[in-house]
Amino acid sequence: MLQSMAEATYQQGIEQGIEQGETRAKQEALLKLLRHRFPSVPDSVITRVRTLDSLVELDALFEKGLTAESLEEFPWQDPEA
Repeated sequence: MLQSMAEATYQQGIEQGIEQGETRAKQEALLKLLRHRFPSVPDSVITRVRTLDSLVELDALFEKGLTAESLEEFPWQDPEA
């Protein structure tokens, strides 16, 4: 019983690590796309992207980045709105 709990905890840690790695990779891919499409990406946008932890949101923003004409089209421009 104790061993299976330890195995479950270990497995959960592995899964968390994989998800964190995937999140980080998607954050960096989005930033790379934004820097390629838009010459000047503000630090506030970079910080916002690096704080996102939703894979679904990161995917949606990446897709938006493929067709957006400007950074103003993204929802993070005014976090108070």
